Amino acid sequence: MCCLDSGVHYISPFSPVWDKSKRKDGTYSSSEFTFDLQANEYICPNNKRLHTTNHPTKEKALYYYSRLPECVDCPDKEKCCPKAPQRRIARSIYEEARDIARAIHKTPEYQHSKNDRKKVEMLFGHLKRMLIFDQLRLRGLTGASDEFLLVATIQNLRRMVKIVEQPPPLTG
Repeated sequence: MCCLDSGVHYISPFSPVWDKSKRKDGTYSSSEFTFDLQANEYICPNNKRLHTTNHPTKEKALYYYSRLPECVDCPDKEKCCPKAPQRRIARSIYEEARDIARAIHKTPEYQHSKNDRKKVEMLFGHLKRMLIFDQLRLRGLTGASDEFLLVATIQNLRRMVKIVEQPPPLTG
């Protein structure tokens, strides 16, 4: 999906967002904290605020920290940060773009695109795995084009045989 606004192209990302924030040990995950965009801070389930230093790390993330005295007296400390003195949440500097991609992920257009993409990617996967087409052997653009055309023809012939294939006659 692409739109044009005053000469600028905006391309919607139709790709899944990897989200590894869920925890399996019963403690609060970062998705249970709400992010206040205006104040640029997270709010914990007990309405305590986590502030940032505004210095991105090498991994392009900002860390948000709670205040130590608030965490020490918190009744949910064992659910929030049992092994640390205070809670820390990492937020990508690209999180707003990731939120847009997450919203697009829920649309019917995304599901349609996902199904179309799967059809094509399955064919390429079959070429690589079953027909062992992992590298080109001919040189140049025309050689690569010819070689790919031959392999695609083989793949289409194999598919056609499965469709047209007649069952053996019954003997009896």
